[in-house]
Amino acid sequence: MHKLSTFDWPSPYACTYEAYNYDYVPAPREHTQDYHEFFWIESGTGCHLINSEPRIMPTGYFALIRADDQHGFSAWGKDDRMRLINFAFPSSLWNKVRDHFFAERLCFFDHIPIEKREYQLSVDDRKRLRQMGNDLAAGHWNETNAAAYLHGVLALLDNRDREDPPPATMPVWLTQAVRTIETWPNFVGGVPEFVRIAGRSHEHVSRGCRRFLNTSPREIVSRARIKWASMQLETSQKEIVDIAQECGFENLGHFYKVFKAAHHTTPRQYRLKFGIPQYP
Repeated sequence: MHKLSTFDWPSPYACTYEAYNYDYVPAPREHTQDYHEFFWIESGTGCHLINSEPRIMPTGYFALIRADDQHGFSAWGKDDRMRLINFAFPSSLWNKVRDHFFAERLCFFDHIPIEKREYQLSVDDRKRLRQMGNDLAAGHWNETNAAAYLHGVLALLDNRDREDPPPATMPVWLTQAVRTIETWPNFVGGVPEFVRIAGRSHEHVSRGCRRFLNTSPREIVSRARIKWASMQLETSQKEIVDIAQECGFENLGHFYKVFKAAHHTTPRQYRLKFGIPQYP
């Protein structure tokens, strides 16, 4: 397993503050590090594989990472892209900040379960973190500025902790079920296949979808089918009726209705606009 180290940083940097873009990979590669860090999702949706546990990361997802964690990243779907902003610093800096400001309680990086180190940031929260990050980048990359940025971010999180309960985190079984049903031919089986993959009752799966994703199993399956159908229309010359059947629509009229609701155009018009030209 690949290990990242503060020795890889430019000398004499006491921290790093960087943005990364991630595409989809079927199995995110985990790495370890000898420092602490935190990151948030600036745009897109991703999968965070941390200590071999997958976590869904919508835009605004924020996580505190300890030096003893191992983790990796991927965009959520094959056509997705995720942008992540990361701040990394020596673990000794957290010890200094904690002992000076948070010595009276267990908090932040002290927690072992990742559920206690996850937050959901608002648009204003992310704007504030970027502004503080710009101040950091404009100055010296020394411990003083690193500590100032770290403390500013922790102060924001501390206020959030005292105002609101932590957000509910999507359970692993639902994360894995959603990711599995989004691939062909799994979604062909519809909601019954989604429920089978999840390994829970239909009612349990429906409650989970409403609570964590604000949608229904039927809508998740429908989105997966339309996403796949759109790709077929863009890249193949298959008959539209065949595409509809291959992604699980037994009724062509229903396929047209669902497709038009998603794209505000018909499958044929979509192909004419976005399809790859075919030459005789």
